[in-house]
Amino acid sequence: MSSSGDGSEVSAGLSGLGQFLTLESSKVRFQALFFVYFIGSSGFSVFRNVYLEEMGLTGSQMGQIGFLLMAAGVVAQPAWGLLSDYFRADRTILVVGGLGSALALLSYPIGDSLAAPFALIAVGTALYSALRSPISPITTGMVLSRGFDYGSVRAFGSLAWAIGSLGFGFLVGYLGSVSIIYFYVASAGLMVAIVWSLPNDGRSEDGTGDGESEDDEPGLKEAARALITNKNFLVILAAAFLLRLSISGGEAFFAVYMRNVEVSLGLGPLVLSPDGMTGVAWTINSGIEAVAFLYVLKTNISYKWLLVGGGVIVVIPNLVYGLTTQPVILLAIQSLGGIGFAMVSVAAVDLAHEISAERVTSTAQSLLTGLGYGLGAAAGQIVAGTLLDAVGIMDMYVGISVLGFLGAAVGLLVSTDSRSGKPRQTAGT
Repeated sequence: MSSSGDGSEVSAGLSGLGQFLTLESSKVRFQALFFVYFIGSSGFSVFRNVYLEEMGLTGSQMGQIGFLLMAAGVVAQPAWGLLSDYFRADRTILVVGGLGSALALLSYPIGDSLAAPFALIAVGTALYSALRSPISPITTGMVLSRGFDYGSVRAFGSLAWAIGSLGFGFLVGYLGSVSIIYFYVASAGLMVAIVWSLPNDGRSEDGTGDGESEDDEPGLKEAARALITNKNFLVILAAAFLLRLSISGGEAFFAVYMRNVEVSLGLGPLVLSPDGMTGVAWTINSGIEAVAFLYVLKTNISYKWLLVGGGVIVVIPNLVYGLTTQPVILLAIQSLGGIGFAMVSVAAVDLAHEISAERVTSTAQSLLTGLGYGLGAAAGQIVAGTLLDAVGIMDMYVGISVLGFLGAAVGLLVSTDSRSGKPRQTAGT
């Protein structure tokens, strides 16, 4: 009996095993990258306005800082996406974003020592936003271009957010609000190390792009033009804008809300302070969100109805904040926020990816994150901050919830859905 056939089978088996292990190793690194990125960002996002309030900034000024935090990223993100697709320099851009954003955020502890910190904080926030803005969309594009299930990778970001939110709820009480800055700086360094360990599979990264594509793929200009004139892509952007306006406005002032209405909860001998309640609430929200990310694509719900249904669900907590301050209810509705956010995120990200050509993978995610989520979040900061000063924090939450429900309704205009009610099969799942 000839052994050559057996040798070929063994070689093929080893090759297949090696390919599988390489895919799994790459997926684990992306999961680690999302975990580090989100745990580092969680403290700043949740307790930023608490830190600014301690510096003496008004609600309007906090809204302006929040606007800069989102607006600078909105302006920068499309450029980062085009640069990434043109030069195919994903990893280099992620390293620049991580290190640059960490340095920019040091303006906060410096500004804290000044009598009038607003100007320095504003400049530092704008730089932080612009430099940090490519991290999430470009990483998402890298994950999707390699065929991984976005939900199974993004879930680690939600898990990290849950851990970070709970930890910072207590850490801020012991080390002060400035700890959120130094933790981000440390996490940025770790994130850069993970980025450099990522393999170059998927797209070549030689830094010498010419804007043209290989084989039968359209060129960068043609693919970008087709993307920004696609009706369904514009609908997704509009829905994402309104939903993110509501979500961001609510999130930005949640810690302030818990302090202002003096929400606390007694658990036997343990009494959770407003800051402790904030941490617990974020942990519940993000923990449920992490699980939801893992299971969203396993359902038979179409992308359109994930967007619409998730939009309604994710906005309900804002409405409840404006109607009651009962601690148990406030904690219970966090699960809705987590489930809804996972549904909306998976639907929008996957729809944008499938609408776009392979040549503009990073551009599509950057436009969704920038013009949809980013611009919506920037508007949410201004709207929420203005309403806070005008009508008070509870009525502010009612107002932004109405805009969120409108965003869910816009999702009804989506006229394409490649899922056809069937779970999508992806690599690494």
